[in-house]
Amino acid sequence: MTEPTPSDAGGGGQSPPRSQPTWTLFLTPGAILVGALVIAAAIWWQPERDGGDGAATPTPGGLAESTVPPASPTAARASLLDTFLGYARSLGLDEPQLRQCLNDGANVELINSHLQRGNQLGVTGTPTFFINNKKLVGAQPTAILLEIVEKERSGSPPTSVDAYSPQIQQLAATNPPAFQILPSRPDLSGAAFEGNPNARVVIAEFSDFQCPFCLRWNQVTLPEVRKLLGDEVALAFLHFPITQIHPNAGNASLLAICAGRQGKFWPMHDLLFARQSEWGDLR
Repeated sequence: MTEPTPSDAGGGGQSPPRSQPTWTLFLTPGAILVGALVIAAAIWWQPERDGGDGAATPTPGGLAESTVPPASPTAARASLLDTFLGYARSLGLDEPQLRQCLNDGANVELINSHLQRGNQLGVTGTPTFFINNKKLVGAQPTAILLEIVEKERSGSPPTSVDAYSPQIQQLAATNPPAFQILPSRPDLSGAAFEGNPNARVVIAEFSDFQCPFCLRWNQVTLPEVRKLLGDEVALAFLHFPITQIHPNAGNASLLAICAGRQGKFWPMHDLLFARQSEWGDLR
């Protein structure tokens, strides 16, 4: 699988991927604990030996604490783990359960599946939204997203771009288009939902916790979207960490997934975005 060539965000703000994240290439079951977890290995695993495939072999028993002096690279890496564990404690998460979850290769497979699905849907950067079968690229103005949502709620969603405002028509006319009407809704299996997953309107977001445009969307537009969430409108989050330019994004996705296993995905989601400047440069 090859990721799409980066494209301009169409004025809406979007972080483009450059090539497929290395850790998404290790998908064979036998390599899960050695290869696929390279997303976490660079930060959280303490290597015992070379795994023979360019990835460190995890220390048995889970995440090991660093004991080397602060000036060493390992100690610098541990600071990200320490910070994330602090977030977990602030949300009341069970730490042993969280650590076990962070070591579960199935959660990395989930992130990989979202990346692959996004590529199949033509996602070329973050954030990218699918409001039912309407694709919207970038952190566009709140009014644009809400217009699309309201038309979906009407019971007779438009099948032509001409039914939308000039602003949305202009987005549809860009190359590549920042607004499209697709034949069907995307597959949202494995997504985290806020609101009723069976709602008439589902706003599916492919996002990266370290993306500055995603942060802006969460600060400006998400509060307005949350006023609509319930039985008619729902929000779905799918992971699209662009680790070439956001090296901590994959680990943040893994932390959010594990928080979700304890019923705290959205509190962790909000905390990771609110503290993005704090953890973004840690190692």
